[in-house]
Amino acid sequence: MRKIFINDRDHFKWGKQKEYISHLETIDENTKIKAIDALSFLEIEFGAQFLKTMSINHPVRQMISNKAPFQIKDLIEFAETLQILKKDNNNYNRLIQKLLGKDNAQTEGVSLVNVARMFLKEELTVSFIDEIKNKKTPDVKITNPNNDDVFFIEITKLNNRDYQKEISDNYIFFHNQFNNIQPLFSFYGKQFQIVDKKEYPEISKIIADTKKKVKENNQIIYYSDRRFNFMLVPHSHDNDFNETCERNNIQSIRFNGLTIEVDETSRINNKIGKASQIPVGENGLLFIAISPIYFLSIDIITATKRLEANIAKYNNLLGIILFSEIVAPKEPIQVNLGNNHFFSRKTIENLCRESLFIFNNNCDIKLAEETLVKIYKALL
Repeated sequence: MRKIFINDRDHFKWGKQKEYISHLETIDENTKIKAIDALSFLEIEFGAQFLKTMSINHPVRQMISNKAPFQIKDLIEFAETLQILKKDNNNYNRLIQKLLGKDNAQTEGVSLVNVARMFLKEELTVSFIDEIKNKKTPDVKITNPNNDDVFFIEITKLNNRDYQKEISDNYIFFHNQFNNIQPLFSFYGKQFQIVDKKEYPEISKIIADTKKKVKENNQIIYYSDRRFNFMLVPHSHDNDFNETCERNNIQSIRFNGLTIEVDETSRINNKIGKASQIPVGENGLLFIAISPIYFLSIDIITATKRLEANIAKYNNLLGIILFSEIVAPKEPIQVNLGNNHFFSRKTIENLCRESLFIFNNNCDIKLAEETLVKIYKALL
């Protein structure tokens, strides 16, 4: 593939981004056409200067910069969702305003799009609600056009404290190194201290060089320094490695990151008070964006029971949705947890969207059965 981005300024040009997509060899022609159309649409919505003026940490900017096949498909889906919303009389401009700034996009904007894409696929109408000063208002109104049922969604996010964000970022970095970057081997590893992002290139090289040696020499290699250790095992030794792990009660194919010494379920419980934003006499849902580490580190049944007890205080609350995204090679699943609770994972190749829905069995339901079925289908 010929070089498209000649200098740093080229990355700020929508035309160069589209040209790069057109020459990619990792996606088919149909995906290229859709991706270029998506970029053209986003250029109109966000403005010609968006790529130049917006922080690299802006979630939409990150979608555009990442050219992995799964991310391109996610970008297409993101743009298609906006196109559908723009056609309807749904206060679309409020959504765009929430997406333009980095902080708003991270805390609300992207979640608004995730909520919209869930319910649009069940042919429900999505509209966005303006905030009214000194008045409690939810973020989203959902209408079932078949029977005019209405329910509301309040969106919030469980923000990471600084050290939690570092731990989370570190975990995702190491997870990617051992689970996604080729070649892949059986492994075990553990982190001992927080790693600065400036150290990522050096650590990536250590792991890559070790993988190369494992492949060339067909031998188990162990590495350790003050920050972390790991063991990589060639495929010819997989059985012995698994037996050793089983004997020593070690979970193979796992990198143990640093522990977040915080009861995250209690922090989620503290967010449930946001359900008071749902209008009196109406039903609604509380959507909480969380770190993907939460689902990796908790017992879901125990957490569900704790949260279930708290949401019962709000008799107009249908339930809560805990939502996260992670890049990992996982299979889509649906797990019924009983009492109308369930865990689900949807995937776009390596991009996983995981959600835990906890139903409020104490809710005074005012919606028709058809609408409830659509809600469940949207979340599954």
